[in-house]
Amino acid sequence: MAFERVQVEKGIRLVGEDRWEVQVHIGRDPSTGKLRQVSRTTRKGITDARRLRARLITEVAQGKHGGTSGTFGSLLIDWLAQIESDGRSPKTLHEYRQKIDSRIVPSLGAIPLDKLDAHDLDAFYGSQRNSGLSAATIMHMHRIISAALATAERWGWVPRNVAKLARPPIVQKKAMTVPPPERVRALIDKTAASRSPEWATMITMAALSGLRRGELCGLQWGDIDWDESALTVSRSIWQTKALWGEKDPKSHQVRRLVLGDHAMAVLAGRWQRVSSAADLADVAISDHAYVFSPVIDGSTPMMPNAVTKAFTQYCRRMEAPAAKIARAAGRELTDAERWPYRFHDLRHYTATELFRAGHNTRTVADRLGHADAAMTLRVYTHDTADQARAAAESLESGLLTLPS
Repeated sequence: MAFERVQVEKGIRLVGEDRWEVQVHIGRDPSTGKLRQVSRTTRKGITDARRLRARLITEVAQGKHGGTSGTFGSLLIDWLAQIESDGRSPKTLHEYRQKIDSRIVPSLGAIPLDKLDAHDLDAFYGSQRNSGLSAATIMHMHRIISAALATAERWGWVPRNVAKLARPPIVQKKAMTVPPPERVRALIDKTAASRSPEWATMITMAALSGLRRGELCGLQWGDIDWDESALTVSRSIWQTKALWGEKDPKSHQVRRLVLGDHAMAVLAGRWQRVSSAADLADVAISDHAYVFSPVIDGSTPMMPNAVTKAFTQYCRRMEAPAAKIARAAGRELTDAERWPYRFHDLRHYTATELFRAGHNTRTVADRLGHADAAMTLRVYTHDTADQARAAAESLESGLLTLPS
């Protein structure tokens, strides 16, 4: 008696007792126009069949099994090569490849480019949402897909970018978490009194300069102009799980920042401690030595991930006393007791305080390294409580000064 073949899910069929067949399309036959496919079987169950199909899709996208010309997976390979040659950050490329290899190619890679449509993308976004991914992560994958298809449209490979017709999930904009000045001060005091007081220098410089994490890690002693109380931001440190390196600042915005007396004093204190340690070890500190470094001669920068980890740990320590009281009372921490900040929130602090002081958008954008001041308005809050109160008082004063 013949076994009835059952389609279990896309590309996977049960073709015999404990025998699974997986199929992946590899494009059209140039002479007949018919779709071609590669298939494999396994007797290890549906989970192994899914793994086998994902591996076949990746292999097809890599040019194996008789060619991938015309598949979405082949486009992604060419697109990644293009943006890498354009100078895209290694860290950004690493993040793109992770999402492409783990999510996008296994689901969409084998689809012929001329057959990919908005329905395929909508179904993909829906399946990713059902798997538990956040709307923000799915939106990031949508941007990757859209960018690749935009390149294909520019190259003349597709008549239009179908990603423009797709509907990724709406990402709810979250309110920025900006630490108030008193909390930034308390955090600096806490780290200064710890066993690693140099973190206080790092946090102080982040708050007073608005530098990104990688830019702070990339700061070298030769970048500091002691006479003019300024520093030049000319590089950033990128890091993946296994590698690190230098790159230009984001958007290639090399910029010069004027610093106040306190920031310069903090840097001077750091230099004094570094040079004293170097003298004891009989090593030289060159202009190319990193200001924040785990080694005496400054030849290696502090890694961005180490900065994130240390900052998070210190925020947990600031939260610990309230957390202990809350546990004893059998309640959750209140919002006022939490320290939910990220190191990047110090940039939000810088922008918010500058706007609060009345500085214009261009000044804030220049300090943060935004080429487009409109981006500063889109990203950083400047409608502070003080400004809102002043606006209300201005409106009222206009009416109250009129005769009844």
